[in-house]
Amino acid sequence: MEIYTKDFFNIFRANFDFEIVETEMGTAVKMPAREAFIYSSITGAGYFENPIYPFTPKGLMKLFYNAFNYKFVSGIFDNGVLKNTPYILSQAKRYLFEGDKYIVPIEFESEEKLNDLLKAKFDHIKNRENYIIQRIETSKHGNGMEPFMEYLAGEYFRHFGFIVENQIPLAHAIGSPDFAGYGLSELMTKISNYGYLPSTGFHMIELALIRNFKQGSKNENSHVTHDFIVGEAKTGNLVMTKQLEKYLNTGLFDQGFEIHPAKAKPSKDYFGLISLDADFKIKITLPVTKYTAENPLSREEYTAWLGNYIKFYLISNLTNDELKQFYLESKGEEINKESDLVSFVLELETEAILEKIKSL
Repeated sequence: MEIYTKDFFNIFRANFDFEIVETEMGTAVKMPAREAFIYSSITGAGYFENPIYPFTPKGLMKLFYNAFNYKFVSGIFDNGVLKNTPYILSQAKRYLFEGDKYIVPIEFESEEKLNDLLKAKFDHIKNRENYIIQRIETSKHGNGMEPFMEYLAGEYFRHFGFIVENQIPLAHAIGSPDFAGYGLSELMTKISNYGYLPSTGFHMIELALIRNFKQGSKNENSHVTHDFIVGEAKTGNLVMTKQLEKYLNTGLFDQGFEIHPAKAKPSKDYFGLISLDADFKIKITLPVTKYTAENPLSREEYTAWLGNYIKFYLISNLTNDELKQFYLESKGEEINKESDLVSFVLELETEAILEKIKSL
């Protein structure tokens, strides 16, 4: 199935409460700033502040290269310094977190034609940074919409007790899963008790958005799960088996899902499937059997690493000056190197970081 503009709106109508409106840029999905930032971070859809390179935070919200270690990838941190956090971005691009945004899907055949179209519109649109351009490249025959399917998977499972994430760090030899969900109910409850995020579930990057949107919500979770799930997304072809088996063979995940808008049934009995039905509603098919990993990694160690991973997202709500002061107050000395910072965050309790955020 190829997802074009008409399908895009049908999917939103069938699955979400976002309003679909007419704008200067054409028909659009209207989203609050927070939800739009998450959408852009996952899909790569860009804010129309620039006609050639619309800004997107996709890729900027990353922390580490691989699971089980704490080597920073350039993203939220750069050379051990906070750089692309939502709070820092908000100082340079205030529009990101203010007012409503409008997701506008635009079909195009080539980059040249898209650039010409956006240049022609750029000078005639008011408040253009409030528009987010969802590229739909028709020449790819659906292959460019995998991130959109990742977004749908995350939006579905975040309501069922999962912290969801896309393009997750795992290991170079294994690859980066397109989607994962973690049933870390105790940690979620701990964070929810501060009123920042719902215990029903949330996107991993929302941990870094707490300071930008402190007026969070505290919801009681009726979907407590301890499962970890993983998914591989495709739109233009159906080949997912080999990669998904790689992820399941780590033994870190309880269920693996193929993610495809039109696939009729899972390729294997031990795969689940996230697809769309005839009415464009998200459809979930659960695995019939459980995959048996041949060379499992330690689930206990992975869970501990995830707990620390979450702490690094939480600490990114601070500025560099605040982080230095926090370190000084706690350790009685200044940060001298990246390893000092890593050790400091690893030693901190999650509650200590939440209390620090509360004081800001």
